[in-house]
Amino acid sequence: MTWASGQKLHRDRYEIKQQLGQGNFAITYLAEDRDGKNVVIKTLDSNLLNQLSNEDRDRLKSGFADESRKLAICKHPNIVQVIDTFEEGDLKCMVMEYIQGDNLAKIVQPRGFLPAKEAVDYIQQIGKALIVVHEQGFLHRDVKPENIILRAGTHQVVLINFDLARRFVDNPVSSRGNLVDKFTPIELYSNSPRQQARRKPWTDIYSLAATLYFLLTGKQPESAIERQDNNKRLIPPNELNDKISDRVNNAILYAMQLQPDNRPETVEDWLTELGFKTAGFSLPKLPWTQPLWAWILEIMGVLALFAALISGVKDGTDLFKDWFPDKSAPTNPPTQQAPSSSAKPQNR
Repeated sequence: MTWASGQKLHRDRYEIKQQLGQGNFAITYLAEDRDGKNVVIKTLDSNLLNQLSNEDRDRLKSGFADESRKLAICKHPNIVQVIDTFEEGDLKCMVMEYIQGDNLAKIVQPRGFLPAKEAVDYIQQIGKALIVVHEQGFLHRDVKPENIILRAGTHQVVLINFDLARRFVDNPVSSRGNLVDKFTPIELYSNSPRQQARRKPWTDIYSLAATLYFLLTGKQPESAIERQDNNKRLIPPNELNDKISDRVNNAILYAMQLQPDNRPETVEDWLTELGFKTAGFSLPKLPWTQPLWAWILEIMGVLALFAALISGVKDGTDLFKDWFPDKSAPTNPPTQQAPSSSAKPQNR
């Protein structure tokens, strides 16, 4: 069962506008709150729940609730923000911000590929977001261009679609669905305990590097399963785009090693390979992304400065003496003193 346009939820607090998408476990809807603001509501797919045993159904519901709580505390400008959670019937729901803009796959398509500076900047932002996710004990497990949105009118990208986000060692229910794509590392193709134990931050690092590969070349890399099973070659990105530096090229290949323990262990390690200083680094705030209160404080500060200057003029305070010469001062230049005898002679 899916919700229809116009359906009211959570004591009429939200009204469904349309379905946005359907993942392996959840369905997302565009909705409007009481203030007329667009939001995204995600809930579990009831059709999937009906196919599960009572035990698996309870585990999936519990996992979704845990995911909602974890994402709610993952506060970061490059992570989609959770606004609210509620229950509708027997379905748990998560309300998230609606982000206007296109995903990176759509942005790259008409351009062919992105300049290195732009592409690496986007990857740095998402890398910082993943650091926060990993600190909460999560893996995203579905990092790819379609799940990164460039916020309209800014240079800020936002990581979305945490359908697959679970703890590092999952239960079998959380790995249902088709994971085969060009951005998926080898350890996500199997649900064996051994492969589950290998899912660590380097799992997302592989996908993040594969995303950078695509941004810089316009081509999807060879899939990990083809590389392993059919010995397909991963074409180095600088063979597809000779403007890619050796450092960036090598960092991508390092992070896309088939065996997880051959990759960087943390996102910070990989950002260092790309050339970023990760100790306390942060992106500069873009002026259009500053909150309203910051703008108000800046404007008030400017007005206060002008008020002080005007007040100084009225009071006769010489506030401008260092800015403008005093025209009433004598115009005769001061008498030059003869150099002292101890002055060091200049070499000719």
